[in-house]
Formats: sequence, structure tokens, C-alpha cells
Amino acid sequence: MKRLYIFPALALFVIAPTVGELLSGSSPPPEFFNPINFIILALLYGCGAIICRELVTRWHKGWASLLLLGIAYGIYKEGLVVRSFFDPNWPDLGSLASYGRVAGVNWVWVEHLTHYHALISIAASVALVEIIYPDRRGQPWVSQMGLVVNWIGFVLMLLIGYGLTPYQPSLFAIYVTLLVVLGFGLAAYLLPARIIPPRQVSVPRPWRFWLLSLSGMFIYFFTVYIASDKNIMPFPALTILLVLIDILALWLVMRWSGNGTAWDDRHRLALTSGALTFFLLFIPLVLGQKIPSVYAVSIISLILLLLLARSVYRRPLSTI
Repeated sequence: MKRLYIFPALALFVIAPTVGELLSGSSPPPEFFNPINFIILALLYGCGAIICRELVTRWHKGWASLLLLGIAYGIYKEGLVVRSFFDPNWPDLGSLASYGRVAGVNWVWVEHLTHYHALISIAASVALVEIIYPDRRGQPWVSQMGLVVNWIGFVLMLLIGYGLTPYQPSLFAIYVTLLVVLGFGLAAYLLPARIIPPRQVSVPRPWRFWLLSLSGMFIYFFTVYIASDKNIMPFPALTILLVLIDILALWLVMRWSGNGTAWDDRHRLALTSGALTFFLLFIPLVLGQKIPSVYAVSIISLILLLLLARSVYRRPLSTI
């Protein structure tokens, strides 16, 4: 019988809402550290990340399946739980409340938040914890009962969401959204563990992955908000442009990493840290004057990332 580890799961339960809400500024420190709010966020982000990671592990799949489950997670959270995909008055929308809204759906927001949750809330959170616990990678972190408990907490958020969010889209929109979530989940299950053959490459130094991730996140976010604020292009053109940005970034990562087989935790941490660094540098500029505690969060987070990088670089190469 395989040994099951609970500590990485607990770490993921805490890190996922921290990465998804606190570091991004979506829930500033006074709101995030409110015990009730934290429990709600942990049930939504923590249980969701654990489920995605456990399914990929138990299905013996790869990172492509994790990204598909991350997409399913993002659609579940924003489309079914809080319903920001449909709500024209969602407080974070800004100009996206009108730009890209067709047939009762905030389409640019749909693409933007799905991208964010797949890459940051799920993939980055899982990557960080697996880098912290390298000897437990590829193993289940919770028992069957533990997985069921996480599912209960995750589904419970549907009821909590309906109680906290007054906007109600049409039943048709809800059914279609649910089918899309299930469709991405099925695709993650059916996708082969390796969809691209390995390549022998000379992997670039980690700083290039860090810079690619940082600049990619910067370009993506500013393209979304400048295009919507200035209305410089029709929104269908923006949605295509955002897909092209993602494809280019993915192509570079796969090319540099030998299709994900030639790199190690130094490069994976650099890629993850680059995306997080964007938020740790940008959010204080946006919220710092109103909420000074975001400075402390960013500084502490940057220090922790540096300490983790130091730990990874000190490991024998055979373990990373």
C-alpha cells in the first residue's frame, strides 16, 4: 500500500488561496486574514487545487491535464460559484463590464479570469508545493476519504456562493457553464500523459524562464486593460490576440525545456516566480496608498521565494 502524505496537501490548502487571492490583490490583507473569509477562500481555492492535483496524479497524467483542470476550475469558480462571468456589476470588472459583453456574458473577462485561475490559482500553486516537497511528487497527498472531504468542501462553495452573490444568470447559462466544466474535466482525463515527444536541448538558465513569465504576465494584463479602457480594438480581436500570446509563451517554454523533460525545479521555480513577481511588484503600486499592508505582503513573499530558490539550488541535481 502506498504511503499517503497529508502535509503537502495542507500546504497546498493554504498556498492556493494565498497565491490566488492575497498576492494578486483580489483579497487585500485585512480581508484575506479575516477568519471567515479565509475559510471560504481556502474551501474554494485550497480544495480546488488539491482536487486538481490529486486527479492528475491518480490518473497518471501530466501538466497539460493539470492546465485543463485549471481551466475547468476557473470556469467553475467564476461561472458557477461567484458568477462574475455574467454579472455586469461585478466590482472588479471596470471597463470590462461593457467592453466584450454580449448576450449577457462578459467574454473578455471570461478569457482573462480563466487564464488567471488555470496558470496562477492552480498550476502555480501546485508547482510551488511540489517544489517544496520534491520527494513526494507523483504521489497521492490525501486518502480516498480525504479526497471526498475536499470534494464536499469544494461543492459546498456552490451553496455559499449563491448566498453571497445576488446576481442570478439564466438557467441556460448555468447549464452550459456546467457542461463546459465537465467537458474540460473529461478532456483532462482523456489527454495522454505526454502529448509531445521529449527533445534533447541545452536548457537556458533559469533567469530566462523568470523573465519570460514576468514579461508575459505583464503583456497579458496590460493588453487586456489598455484595450478595454481605450477601446483600441474590437473585443473579438483582443480575445484572439490573448490566445496568441499564450501560444507563444507556451511554445517558448516547451522549446526551452525540451518539451518539459530536460528542465528541473530551478527552471520551474523561476517560471512560477516570474508570474508571481508581476503581482508582487504591481499590486503595491495600485493598492499601496490605500492599503499599506500590501507592501509587507509583497516583501515577505519575495523573501520567501528567494529562500525557496536558495534551498532548491542547494539540492543535489539528482533530486531536482
